[in-house]
This record gives sequence, structure tokens and C-alpha cells, in this order.
Amino acid sequence: SCPLFWTEYEGHCYRYFPVNKTWAEADLYCAEFSIGIRSAKLASIHSWEENVFVYDLVNSRVPGIPTDIWMGLNDLRQEGHFEWTDGSSFDYHYWDGSQPDDGIHSIPEEEDCVQIWYRHSS
Repeated sequence: SCPLFWTEYEGHCYRYFPVNKTWAEADLYCAEFSIGIRSAKLASIHSWEENVFVYDLVNSRVPGIPTDIWMGLNDLRQEGHFEWTDGSSFDYHYWDGSQPDDGIHSIPEEEDCVQIWYRHSS
């Protein structure tokens, strides 16, 4: 069972916070919340079903999915080696195109963190 304002999915608790923060700020902010004896972490996604759940959770709070919805995936410890902040395995690979790509098409060529990005169909 999850605390008030949190939503359970497959034994894990999720909550969307409508605050504008950088990835590092969001990671620290999330850690301020505890679920039982554990600190909360930015979401890690391990299946299409969990991806849909997280999308639907955010979309139910803010229809249209705003930008900057951070997930716990990053390559801060080793460039190009993505890992989840909760230590779980990086076993879900349904990303847009060749994402995550570490910003190889951006200037500067550095993207260390991952966010939900919704592509509107035409």
C-alpha cells in the first residue's frame, strides 16, 4: 500500500510533482520523500506497460504531457553508460529513435539525464 497522494503499480509507489526543476534538483527533491524506510527515487521504467502507466499518471494530472518530466536514467557516473538511480537494471529499450544518445546531435554534445518526451502524431 502506498502513502496518501501516491499511486501503486506492480508493488512500487509513484507520484508526479508539478514542479519545474533541473534533473539534479528533481532527484534531490524526490529523495526528500520517504516510502516506508526508503527514500523515493525518480522513476525507473522496465516495460511497455510501466511506460504507459507512468505516461497515464502524468497525463491524468497535466493533460498533454508537459516537458521536463524527469526519469531516473542517467550516465553521470560513466559517459555513455546509462543506469537507473535506484540501481535496477537498464532492461527497457523502447526509446525514440536512437535515444538515449548522450546528446550527440546537440551543442554541447552532452546530455546526461533522461526525460519523458511525448511526440504528437499529426
